[in-house]
Amino acid sequence: MGDIAGIPYVEAQFDKNGTLEHPVTLPAGVTDLIVISHGWNNDADDARTLYRTFFTNFVAVATPNDLPGRSLAIAGVIWPSKKFDELLAIAGAPLGALGAAGVHAADASSRTAVEAKLDRMKELFTEPAQRQLIDDAKALVPDLGDKASARRAFVDKVRSLLNPAAANREDASDSFFKSSGDDLMDNLKVDEDDLDPAVAGTGGEAALPLGVGSAVAATGGAATVTGVLSGFNAAALNVLNFSTYFEMKDRAGSVGKSGVARLVDQLAAAVQKIHLIGHSFGGRVVAAAAASSTTDRIASLSLLQTAFSHSGFSKRSNGFFRTVVDRKRVHGPILVTHTPNDKAVGIAYPLASRINGDKTAAFGDKDDLFGGLGRNGAQQMQDGETVAGKLSAVGAAYAFKAGAFFNLEASDFIKSHGDVTGREVAYAVRKAIA
Repeated sequence: MGDIAGIPYVEAQFDKNGTLEHPVTLPAGVTDLIVISHGWNNDADDARTLYRTFFTNFVAVATPNDLPGRSLAIAGVIWPSKKFDELLAIAGAPLGALGAAGVHAADASSRTAVEAKLDRMKELFTEPAQRQLIDDAKALVPDLGDKASARRAFVDKVRSLLNPAAANREDASDSFFKSSGDDLMDNLKVDEDDLDPAVAGTGGEAALPLGVGSAVAATGGAATVTGVLSGFNAAALNVLNFSTYFEMKDRAGSVGKSGVARLVDQLAAAVQKIHLIGHSFGGRVVAAAAASSTTDRIASLSLLQTAFSHSGFSKRSNGFFRTVVDRKRVHGPILVTHTPNDKAVGIAYPLASRINGDKTAAFGDKDDLFGGLGRNGAQQMQDGETVAGKLSAVGAAYAFKAGAFFNLEASDFIKSHGDVTGREVAYAVRKAIA
Protein backbone atom coordinates (compact mmCIF):
# COMPACT_ATOMS: atom_id res chain seq x y z
CA MET A 1 0.00 0.00 0.00
CA GLY A 2 1.31 3.41 -0.92
CA ASP A 3 -0.03 6.93 -0.93
CA ILE A 4 -0.62 9.86 -3.27
CA ALA A 5 0.06 13.25 -1.72
CA GLY A 6 -0.50 11.76 1.70
CA ILE A 7 -3.75 9.93 0.88
CA PRO A 8 -3.52 6.13 1.24
CA TYR A 9 -3.61 4.48 -2.20
CA VAL A 10 -4.44 0.88 -3.09
CA GLU A 11 -4.82 -0.71 -6.50
CA ALA A 12 -7.63 -2.89 -7.76
CA GLN A 13 -6.48 -4.82 -10.82
CA PHE A 14 -9.07 -6.59 -12.97
CA ASP A 15 -8.87 -8.81 -16.02
CA LYS A 16 -10.99 -8.06 -19.09
CA ASN A 17 -13.94 -10.00 -17.63
CA GLY A 18 -13.96 -8.07 -14.38
CA THR A 19 -12.23 -10.66 -12.20
CA LEU A 20 -10.26 -9.06 -9.38
CA GLU A 21 -6.68 -10.32 -9.59
CA HIS A 22 -5.57 -9.55 -6.01
CA PRO A 23 -7.46 -8.86 -2.76
CA VAL A 24 -7.90 -5.22 -1.78
CA THR A 25 -7.79 -4.03 1.81
CA LEU A 26 -8.11 -0.55 3.27
CA PRO A 27 -6.28 0.98 6.21
CA ALA A 28 -8.19 1.33 9.43
CA GLY A 29 -10.17 4.47 10.10
CA VAL A 30 -11.10 5.39 6.51
CA THR A 31 -14.41 7.24 6.28
CA ASP A 32 -14.44 8.04 2.54
CA LEU A 33 -13.22 5.74 -0.22
CA ILE A 34 -12.59 7.31 -3.64
CA VAL A 35 -12.70 4.77 -6.47
CA ILE A 36 -11.20 6.08 -9.72
CA SER A 37 -11.00 4.42 -13.13
CA HIS A 38 -8.93 5.31 -16.19
CA GLY A 39 -10.15 4.91 -19.75
CA TRP A 40 -8.11 4.01 -22.82
CA ASN A 41 -4.52 3.72 -21.65
CA ASN A 42 -1.50 1.88 -22.91
CA ASP A 43 -0.52 0.30 -19.61
CA ALA A 44 -0.90 0.53 -15.85
CA ASP A 45 1.79 3.19 -15.59
CA ASP A 46 -0.33 5.59 -17.66
CA ALA A 47 -3.22 5.07 -15.25
CA ARG A 48 -0.96 5.61 -12.25
CA THR A 49 0.30 8.86 -13.75
CA LEU A 50 -3.29 10.01 -14.24
CA TYR A 51 -4.17 9.18 -10.64
CA ARG A 52 -1.01 10.69 -9.18
CA THR A 53 -1.42 13.97 -11.06
CA PHE A 54 -5.13 14.27 -10.31
CA PHE A 55 -4.86 13.61 -6.58
CA THR A 56 -1.77 15.76 -6.16
CA ASN A 57 -3.92 18.63 -7.42
CA PHE A 58 -6.87 17.39 -5.36
CA VAL A 59 -4.75 17.88 -2.24
CA ALA A 60 -3.23 21.13 -3.49
CA VAL A 61 -6.63 22.85 -3.82
CA ALA A 62 -7.77 21.95 -0.31
CA THR A 63 -8.83 24.73 2.00
CA PRO A 64 -8.60 24.58 5.79
CA ASN A 65 -11.14 22.23 7.30
CA ASP A 66 -13.02 21.69 4.03
CA LEU A 67 -13.43 17.97 4.80
CA PRO A 68 -13.83 17.99 8.60
CA GLY A 69 -13.65 14.66 10.34
CA ARG A 70 -13.03 12.81 7.07
CA SER A 71 -10.26 10.31 6.40
CA LEU A 72 -9.79 9.47 2.71
CA ALA A 73 -8.37 6.55 0.81
CA ILE A 74 -8.04 5.99 -2.95
CA ALA A 75 -8.68 2.76 -4.84
CA GLY A 76 -7.17 3.02 -8.31
CA VAL A 77 -8.80 0.69 -10.81
CA ILE A 78 -6.46 -0.92 -13.35
CA TRP A 79 -8.13 -2.76 -16.24
CA PRO A 80 -6.78 -4.06 -19.56
CA SER A 81 -7.50 -1.25 -21.95
CA LYS A 82 -5.37 -0.32 -24.93
CA LYS A 83 -4.28 2.90 -26.58
CA PHE A 84 -4.51 3.14 -30.33
CA ASP A 85 -3.93 5.82 -32.95
CA GLU A 86 -7.51 5.67 -34.22
CA LEU A 87 -8.36 7.84 -37.20
CA LEU A 88 -11.65 9.18 -38.36
CA ALA A 89 -11.13 8.33 -42.00
CA ILE A 90 -12.58 10.60 -44.66
CA ALA A 91 -13.38 9.14 -48.07
CA GLY A 92 -11.74 11.13 -50.83
CA ALA A 93 -8.58 11.74 -52.75
CA PRO A 94 -5.67 12.54 -50.41
CA LEU A 95 -3.76 15.73 -51.09
CA GLY A 96 -1.30 15.30 -53.90
CA ALA A 97 -3.18 12.40 -55.51
CA LEU A 98 -3.16 13.95 -58.99
CA GLY A 99 -3.15 11.89 -62.18
CA ALA A 100 -3.19 8.11 -62.56
CA ALA A 101 0.12 7.64 -60.78
CA GLY A 102 -1.03 9.78 -57.87
CA VAL A 103 -4.32 7.91 -57.55
CA HIS A 104 -2.50 4.57 -57.61
CA ALA A 105 -0.11 5.77 -54.91
CA ALA A 106 -3.02 7.06 -52.82
CA ASP A 107 -4.81 3.71 -53.09
CA ALA A 108 -1.67 1.86 -52.02
CA SER A 109 -1.10 4.22 -49.10
CA SER A 110 -4.72 3.85 -48.00
CA ARG A 111 -4.54 0.06 -48.10
CA THR A 112 -1.36 0.20 -46.04
CA ALA A 113 -3.14 2.31 -43.40
CA VAL A 114 -5.95 -0.25 -43.09
CA GLU A 115 -3.51 -3.16 -42.94
CA ALA A 116 -1.43 -1.41 -40.29
CA LYS A 117 -4.52 -0.82 -38.18
CA LEU A 118 -5.39 -4.52 -38.43
CA ASP A 119 -1.90 -5.43 -37.25
CA ARG A 120 -2.26 -3.12 -34.24
CA MET A 121 -5.56 -4.74 -33.35
CA LYS A 122 -3.67 -7.93 -32.57
CA GLU A 123 -2.55 -6.20 -29.38
CA LEU A 124 -6.19 -6.11 -28.32
CA PHE A 125 -7.45 -9.39 -29.77
CA THR A 126 -4.79 -11.82 -28.62
CA GLU A 127 -6.36 -15.26 -28.93
CA PRO A 128 -4.99 -17.37 -31.83
CA ALA A 129 -8.44 -17.66 -33.44
CA GLN A 130 -8.90 -13.89 -33.23
CA ARG A 131 -5.53 -13.22 -34.80
CA GLN A 132 -6.39 -15.59 -37.62
CA LEU A 133 -9.60 -13.65 -38.26
CA ILE A 134 -7.55 -10.47 -38.43
CA ASP A 135 -5.17 -12.04 -40.96
CA ASP A 136 -8.17 -13.22 -43.01
CA ALA A 137 -9.60 -9.69 -42.99
CA LYS A 138 -6.24 -8.28 -43.99
CA ALA A 139 -6.12 -10.55 -47.04
CA LEU A 140 -9.39 -9.00 -48.26
CA VAL A 141 -8.17 -5.39 -48.17
CA PRO A 142 -6.89 -5.23 -51.78
CA ASP A 143 -10.36 -6.20 -53.08
CA LEU A 144 -12.50 -3.87 -50.98
CA GLY A 145 -12.83 -1.25 -53.69
CA ASP A 146 -13.95 -3.61 -56.44
CA LYS A 147 -15.85 -6.47 -54.85
CA ALA A 148 -18.97 -6.25 -52.72
CA SER A 149 -18.33 -9.85 -51.68
CA ALA A 150 -14.95 -8.79 -50.23
CA ARG A 151 -16.58 -5.95 -48.30
CA ARG A 152 -19.19 -8.29 -46.85
CA ALA A 153 -16.57 -10.86 -45.89
CA PHE A 154 -14.31 -8.18 -44.39
CA VAL A 155 -17.07 -6.89 -42.13
CA ASP A 156 -18.08 -10.43 -41.12
CA LYS A 157 -14.49 -11.26 -40.11
CA VAL A 158 -14.19 -8.10 -38.03
CA ARG A 159 -17.56 -8.56 -36.34
CA SER A 160 -16.59 -12.10 -35.40
CA LEU A 161 -13.99 -10.63 -33.06
CA LEU A 162 -16.68 -8.98 -30.95
CA ASN A 163 -19.31 -9.98 -28.42
CA PRO A 164 -22.74 -9.26 -29.97
CA ALA A 165 -24.40 -9.61 -26.56
CA ALA A 166 -22.99 -6.18 -25.67
CA ALA A 167 -24.78 -4.50 -28.58
CA ASN A 168 -27.62 -2.05 -27.94
CA ARG A 169 -29.34 1.02 -29.38
CA GLU A 170 -27.35 3.61 -27.47
CA ASP A 171 -24.51 3.59 -30.00
CA ALA A 172 -26.18 1.79 -32.93
CA SER A 173 -24.08 -1.28 -32.23
CA ASP A 174 -27.25 -3.34 -32.69
CA SER A 175 -27.32 -2.06 -36.27
CA PHE A 176 -23.60 -2.67 -36.60
CA PHE A 177 -24.21 -6.39 -36.12
CA LYS A 178 -27.42 -6.59 -38.16
CA SER A 179 -26.50 -4.56 -41.25
CA SER A 180 -25.08 -6.23 -44.32
CA GLY A 181 -21.37 -5.68 -44.66
CA ASP A 182 -21.79 -3.84 -47.94
CA ASP A 183 -24.40 -1.45 -46.51
CA LEU A 184 -22.28 -0.84 -43.43
CA MET A 185 -19.23 0.02 -45.49
CA ASP A 186 -21.29 2.37 -47.63
CA ASN A 187 -22.70 4.16 -44.58
CA LEU A 188 -19.25 4.59 -43.06
CA LYS A 189 -17.81 6.37 -46.06
CA VAL A 190 -17.70 9.73 -44.30
CA ASP A 191 -17.33 12.89 -46.37
CA GLU A 192 -15.46 15.93 -45.09
CA ASP A 193 -18.60 18.07 -45.25
CA ASP A 194 -20.26 15.65 -42.81
CA LEU A 195 -18.07 17.05 -40.06
CA ASP A 196 -19.11 19.77 -37.66
CA PRO A 197 -16.76 22.75 -38.21
CA ALA A 198 -15.69 22.53 -34.59
CA VAL A 199 -14.15 19.11 -35.14
CA ALA A 200 -13.21 19.31 -38.81
CA GLY A 201 -10.04 21.26 -38.20
CA THR A 202 -8.16 22.84 -41.03
CA GLY A 203 -8.40 19.96 -43.48
CA GLY A 204 -5.61 17.91 -44.93
CA GLU A 205 -4.05 14.64 -44.01
CA ALA A 206 -3.86 14.21 -40.27
CA ALA A 207 -5.57 12.25 -37.53
CA LEU A 208 -7.19 12.41 -34.15
CA PRO A 209 -6.28 9.53 -31.85
CA LEU A 210 -9.77 8.64 -30.63
CA GLY A 211 -9.83 8.04 -26.90
CA VAL A 212 -6.33 9.41 -26.41
CA GLY A 213 -6.98 13.11 -26.60
CA SER A 214 -4.36 14.77 -28.77
CA ALA A 215 -4.33 15.46 -32.46
CA VAL A 216 -1.44 14.53 -34.69
CA ALA A 217 0.06 17.64 -36.22
CA ALA A 218 -0.17 18.00 -39.98
CA THR A 219 2.59 19.47 -42.10
CA GLY A 220 3.33 22.98 -40.92
CA GLY A 221 2.12 22.32 -37.40
CA ALA A 222 -1.63 22.64 -37.98
CA ALA A 223 -3.65 19.95 -36.20
CA THR A 224 -6.74 18.43 -37.76
CA VAL A 225 -8.95 15.46 -37.01
CA THR A 226 -9.23 13.79 -40.37
CA GLY A 227 -7.26 11.19 -42.24
CA VAL A 228 -8.14 11.07 -45.93
CA LEU A 229 -8.21 7.59 -47.46
CA SER A 230 -9.29 6.52 -50.89
CA GLY A 231 -12.66 4.87 -51.54
CA PHE A 232 -13.77 2.01 -49.34
CA ASN A 233 -10.46 2.00 -47.46
CA ALA A 234 -11.84 4.93 -45.47
CA ALA A 235 -14.97 2.95 -44.62
CA ALA A 236 -12.87 -0.08 -43.69
CA LEU A 237 -10.81 1.99 -41.26
CA ASN A 238 -13.98 3.38 -39.70
CA VAL A 239 -15.31 -0.18 -39.28
CA LEU A 240 -12.09 -1.03 -37.44
CA ASN A 241 -12.29 2.15 -35.35
CA PHE A 242 -15.82 1.34 -34.27
CA SER A 243 -14.82 -2.26 -33.50
CA THR A 244 -12.00 -1.07 -31.25
CA TYR A 245 -14.40 1.31 -29.51
CA PHE A 246 -16.96 -1.49 -29.10
CA GLU A 247 -14.43 -3.88 -27.55
CA MET A 248 -13.36 -1.22 -25.05
CA LYS A 249 -16.99 -0.44 -24.30
CA ASP A 250 -17.68 -4.13 -23.65
CA ARG A 251 -14.65 -4.49 -21.40
CA ALA A 252 -15.42 -1.32 -19.46
CA GLY A 253 -18.97 -2.51 -18.82
CA SER A 254 -17.82 -5.96 -17.71
CA VAL A 255 -15.16 -4.54 -15.39
CA GLY A 256 -17.67 -2.13 -13.86
CA LYS A 257 -20.55 -4.56 -13.49
CA SER A 258 -18.74 -7.76 -12.56
CA GLY A 259 -15.66 -6.33 -10.88
CA VAL A 260 -15.84 -2.82 -9.48
CA ALA A 261 -19.46 -3.16 -8.30
CA ARG A 262 -18.55 -6.22 -6.25
CA LEU A 263 -15.46 -4.55 -4.84
CA VAL A 264 -17.47 -1.48 -3.86
CA ASP A 265 -20.02 -3.67 -2.09
CA GLN A 266 -17.23 -5.55 -0.32
CA LEU A 267 -15.47 -2.41 0.89
CA ALA A 268 -18.61 -0.45 1.75
CA ALA A 269 -18.90 -2.03 5.18
CA ALA A 270 -15.55 -0.51 6.17
CA VAL A 271 -16.35 3.11 5.22
CA GLN A 272 -19.10 5.68 5.53
CA LYS A 273 -19.09 7.00 1.96
CA ILE A 274 -17.90 5.96 -1.48
CA HIS A 275 -17.10 8.38 -4.29
CA LEU A 276 -16.76 7.22 -7.89
CA ILE A 277 -14.64 8.98 -10.51
CA GLY A 278 -14.19 7.88 -14.13
CA HIS A 279 -12.38 9.31 -17.12
CA SER A 280 -13.21 8.40 -20.73
CA PHE A 281 -14.30 4.74 -20.77
CA GLY A 282 -13.58 4.74 -17.05
CA GLY A 283 -16.81 6.72 -16.81
CA ARG A 284 -18.55 3.64 -18.14
CA VAL A 285 -16.71 1.51 -15.58
CA VAL A 286 -17.95 3.55 -12.63
CA ALA A 287 -21.45 4.12 -14.05
CA ALA A 288 -21.81 0.35 -14.45
CA ALA A 289 -20.51 -0.10 -10.93
CA ALA A 290 -23.08 2.36 -9.56
CA ALA A 291 -25.88 0.64 -11.47
CA SER A 292 -24.88 -2.88 -10.40
CA SER A 293 -23.72 -2.44 -6.80
CA THR A 294 -26.07 -2.86 -3.86
CA THR A 295 -24.55 -0.52 -1.27
CA ASP A 296 -26.37 2.66 -0.28
CA ARG A 297 -23.11 4.48 0.45
CA ILE A 298 -22.28 5.92 -2.97
CA ALA A 299 -22.12 9.62 -2.18
CA SER A 300 -20.91 11.18 -5.44
CA LEU A 301 -20.20 10.34 -9.07
CA SER A 302 -17.80 12.36 -11.22
CA LEU A 303 -17.73 11.65 -14.96
CA LEU A 304 -14.74 13.33 -16.57
CA GLN A 305 -14.92 13.55 -20.37
CA THR A 306 -16.82 10.30 -20.44
CA ALA A 307 -17.08 8.22 -23.60
CA PHE A 308 -20.65 7.01 -23.69
CA SER A 309 -23.96 8.30 -24.96
CA HIS A 310 -25.10 11.73 -23.87
CA SER A 311 -28.54 10.14 -23.39
CA GLY A 312 -27.15 7.28 -21.30
CA PHE A 313 -29.08 8.48 -18.22
CA SER A 314 -32.19 9.60 -20.11
CA LYS A 315 -35.64 8.27 -19.26
CA ARG A 316 -37.24 9.20 -22.58
CA SER A 317 -34.41 7.52 -24.50
CA ASN A 318 -34.35 4.48 -22.21
CA GLY A 319 -30.72 5.20 -21.47
CA PHE A 320 -28.48 2.27 -20.65
CA PHE A 321 -27.68 3.67 -17.19
CA ARG A 322 -31.10 5.10 -16.40
CA THR A 323 -31.36 2.80 -13.37
CA VAL A 324 -28.70 4.93 -11.69
CA VAL A 325 -31.30 7.73 -11.63
CA ASP A 326 -34.47 5.76 -11.03
CA ARG A 327 -32.99 3.68 -8.23
CA LYS A 328 -31.24 6.69 -6.69
CA ARG A 329 -27.93 4.87 -6.70
CA VAL A 330 -25.98 8.07 -6.00
CA HIS A 331 -26.96 10.01 -2.89
CA GLY A 332 -24.98 13.13 -3.68
CA PRO A 333 -24.14 15.18 -6.77
CA ILE A 334 -23.26 13.76 -10.18
CA LEU A 335 -20.68 15.84 -12.06
CA VAL A 336 -20.35 15.67 -15.85
CA THR A 337 -17.54 17.64 -17.49
CA HIS A 338 -18.07 18.29 -21.20
CA THR A 339 -16.57 20.43 -23.94
CA PRO A 340 -16.38 20.65 -27.74
CA ASN A 341 -12.61 20.61 -27.18
CA ASP A 342 -12.99 16.87 -26.59
CA LYS A 343 -12.75 15.87 -30.22
CA ALA A 344 -12.15 12.24 -29.30
CA VAL A 345 -15.66 11.84 -27.89
CA GLY A 346 -17.03 14.36 -30.38
CA ILE A 347 -16.05 12.18 -33.31
CA ALA A 348 -15.76 8.61 -32.05
CA TYR A 349 -19.25 8.35 -30.67
CA PRO A 350 -21.26 9.87 -33.55
CA LEU A 351 -19.88 7.25 -35.93
CA ALA A 352 -22.97 5.44 -34.67
CA SER A 353 -25.30 7.75 -36.58
CA ARG A 354 -23.49 6.83 -39.80
CA ILE A 355 -23.92 3.15 -39.05
CA ASN A 356 -27.65 3.79 -39.13
CA GLY A 357 -27.29 5.62 -42.43
CA ASP A 358 -28.14 9.01 -40.92
CA LYS A 359 -26.07 11.79 -42.48
CA THR A 360 -28.34 14.66 -41.49
CA ALA A 361 -26.56 15.65 -38.27
CA ALA A 362 -23.00 16.93 -38.28
CA PHE A 363 -20.41 14.99 -36.33
CA GLY A 364 -20.17 16.29 -32.80
CA ASP A 365 -23.46 18.18 -32.86
CA LYS A 366 -25.24 17.99 -29.51
CA ASP A 367 -28.49 17.25 -31.37
CA ASP A 368 -27.00 14.14 -32.95
CA LEU A 369 -28.97 11.19 -31.59
CA PHE A 370 -25.67 9.45 -30.89
CA GLY A 371 -23.69 12.31 -29.33
CA GLY A 372 -21.21 11.69 -26.53
CA LEU A 373 -21.47 12.64 -22.85
CA GLY A 374 -18.00 14.18 -22.76
CA ARG A 375 -18.89 16.43 -25.68
CA ASN A 376 -22.42 17.52 -24.76
CA GLY A 377 -23.17 16.62 -21.14
CA ALA A 378 -26.22 14.65 -20.01
CA GLN A 379 -29.00 15.20 -22.57
CA GLN A 380 -32.73 14.41 -22.88
CA MET A 381 -33.20 14.34 -19.12
CA GLN A 382 -36.39 15.02 -17.16
CA ASP A 383 -37.19 18.47 -15.81
CA GLY A 384 -35.11 19.22 -12.75
CA GLU A 385 -32.64 16.38 -13.24
CA THR A 386 -29.86 18.48 -14.73
CA VAL A 387 -28.24 21.78 -13.82
CA ALA A 388 -26.28 23.64 -16.49
CA GLY A 389 -23.10 25.27 -15.27
CA LYS A 390 -19.44 25.82 -15.98
CA LEU A 391 -16.24 24.34 -14.66
CA SER A 392 -14.87 27.26 -12.71
CA ALA A 393 -11.60 28.46 -11.26
CA VAL A 394 -10.27 27.19 -7.96
CA GLY A 395 -12.07 28.95 -5.13
CA ALA A 396 -15.37 29.38 -6.97
CA ALA A 397 -18.64 28.59 -5.24
CA TYR A 398 -20.54 25.53 -6.48
CA ALA A 399 -24.13 24.89 -5.44
CA PHE A 400 -24.07 21.12 -5.78
CA LYS A 401 -27.03 19.19 -4.48
CA ALA A 402 -27.88 15.53 -4.06
CA GLY A 403 -29.29 13.54 -6.94
CA ALA A 404 -28.81 16.15 -9.66
CA PHE A 405 -26.60 16.00 -12.73
CA PHE A 406 -24.34 19.03 -13.00
CA ASN A 407 -23.32 19.54 -16.63
CA LEU A 408 -20.12 21.53 -16.29
CA GLU A 409 -19.10 23.12 -19.59
CA ALA A 410 -15.33 22.92 -19.30
CA SER A 411 -13.87 24.59 -22.38
CA ASP A 412 -12.01 27.21 -20.34
CA PHE A 413 -9.92 24.56 -18.58
CA ILE A 414 -10.19 21.26 -20.48
CA LYS A 415 -8.52 21.54 -23.87
CA SER A 416 -8.57 17.90 -24.97
CA HIS A 417 -9.98 14.51 -24.08
CA GLY A 418 -7.19 13.63 -21.66
CA ASP A 419 -6.92 17.04 -20.01
CA VAL A 420 -8.76 16.10 -16.82
CA THR A 421 -6.12 16.28 -14.09
CA GLY A 422 -5.93 20.05 -13.68
CA ARG A 423 -6.55 21.94 -10.47
CA GLU A 424 -9.95 23.20 -11.63
CA VAL A 425 -11.23 19.67 -12.26
CA ALA A 426 -9.80 18.42 -8.99
CA TYR A 427 -11.37 21.35 -7.14
CA ALA A 428 -14.84 20.63 -8.56
CA VAL A 429 -14.57 16.97 -7.57
CA ARG A 430 -13.39 17.93 -4.10
CA LYS A 431 -16.40 20.23 -3.69
CA ALA A 432 -18.71 17.40 -4.76
CA ILE A 433 -17.12 15.11 -2.17
CA ALA A 434 -17.47 17.77 0.52
